[in-house]
Amino acid sequence: MSKSQMRTALGVVLLAIAGLVYTFIAGNRPLLGLDLQGGVSVVLEPTTSGVDDETLDQTLEIIRTRVDALGVAEPEISRQGDTIVVDLPGVEQQQRALELVGQTAELRFRPVIIPLGPSLDLTVDPDAPANADATTDATTDATTDATTDSTTDEEGLAPVRERRQTATTVADGTTTTVADGTTTTVADGTESSVPATPAQTLSPEELAITEACGIPGVTPPEEDAAEKYVVLADREGNRLCLGPALLTGDALETADVGLQNLSTWQVNPVFKTGANGIDAFNQIAALCFSASTTCPTRQLAIVLDNEVIFAPEIQAPSFARDNINITGQFTEDEARNLALVLRYGALPVELEAQQVRTVSATIGSDVLESGVIAGLVGLALVAVYLLAYYRLAALVAIVGIAISGMYIWTIISWLGESRGLAVTLAGIVGLIVSIGVSADSNIVYFENTKDLVASGRRPLTAIERGYRSAIGTILKADVVSLIAAALLYFLTVGAVKGFAFYLGLATLLDLFVSYLFMRPALTWLATRPGVIADPGRIGMPDHAVTTTKGGAA
Repeated sequence: MSKSQMRTALGVVLLAIAGLVYTFIAGNRPLLGLDLQGGVSVVLEPTTSGVDDETLDQTLEIIRTRVDALGVAEPEISRQGDTIVVDLPGVEQQQRALELVGQTAELRFRPVIIPLGPSLDLTVDPDAPANADATTDATTDATTDATTDSTTDEEGLAPVRERRQTATTVADGTTTTVADGTTTTVADGTESSVPATPAQTLSPEELAITEACGIPGVTPPEEDAAEKYVVLADREGNRLCLGPALLTGDALETADVGLQNLSTWQVNPVFKTGANGIDAFNQIAALCFSASTTCPTRQLAIVLDNEVIFAPEIQAPSFARDNINITGQFTEDEARNLALVLRYGALPVELEAQQVRTVSATIGSDVLESGVIAGLVGLALVAVYLLAYYRLAALVAIVGIAISGMYIWTIISWLGESRGLAVTLAGIVGLIVSIGVSADSNIVYFENTKDLVASGRRPLTAIERGYRSAIGTILKADVVSLIAAALLYFLTVGAVKGFAFYLGLATLLDLFVSYLFMRPALTWLATRPGVIADPGRIGMPDHAVTTTKGGAA
């Protein structure tokens, strides 16, 4: 054995150890799929037949955007023919997730009532007891104007005022009545309206929002109804108080992008003709252009899936249906994304759940434990067999499998953190099967070496020649496994795809370890004094011939 071969084998070992150390220091670990940590899986099918591939692909991308907004770690979204399969591992609010994923959400045009500034994480606990300090602040800070607003303010904002949930007080001690007609008396004898609502626990920031739009915090998706006033955030985190939807995406025909003055990108929506298209939009444009109470800021927000996509200002009272330009210093990508939202904002087809499968976290944990136990038992049985048949030579196979295991752990942990690759039960099965692939490579090598020793070769010579003969067989066998794994990966989806990926990865690592580690390791073992004296310790035939009359055999 040359020194370069030994250095290469040592490098393979050190690299595996270094990768493992890096993985633990970086805190990387494999992500678990739906069947190992619990979650929900749904198969969505179009309600109409004959949906083309482009429409289904667009639907898939919109669903992927929604799932990303849910914050689900490693979702798996794929097409199976004309259906879309969505796997959401680890999701806790499963019903809400299913509703958001499959709903054909409307693209809505809402007037901007009041810009509220940067978004805050505002939460209100409806079951929390009333906070005396918050009540005091509310009754101290509120003024007579608030009372006037609820009864005589501009007509367009009256619905907002009526839905306020803040306490108001009047400095002169007179009784104040609000929408629900209730009055209360505070410690100083001043009567004020303090509705029995969660508003009593609101922070100053939350009270400001409540005063502005009647809602304590950003409106959650399940409460984002078209006919209601809402508080929504745009993509930069700014909150906007929005009025009821005045128009939906059904009025749009298409949207495209173009250049303004050959330098700035703009979006060019095209509305449908008639009362349900450009005519309806022009009615809204007239209201916004005149800054009426319905649209006091002259801004019309484009809203999809509980998010303000863009809120342009209306700069004309009417438009031609194909001559509308949305400008805003867009980059090309931003303009194309907005055009995409306008063109395909809602799901382009209606979907229904064909099959829903839920896996509890407990079941997922049990499955993971069973998979790990199965892998360890399989590895132990292979190790026992190899040790019984090949004795110390089996250590080469066992160490080789361990090195492959370290590489696999490092790779899948890194892919899990950087690419969102999840380990599924099918993946674990692929890894368990790969133990047999690695064991086969070593067995082929050992048997070739044994045959050469039995024919009269010295162990060291047999190890070298046996490798040259075995590596070709190992390469052919592993290539067959790789072809099978590649076909399964590219022609299937779901669990089979995961099985194919991990089987292919383990097979590649088996080739790597067999080529660079197996021969130097067995050669080093054969040069130990005890093995030289008794080649049977590494499974060589007892009648091995180590020398001949003419010298080396």
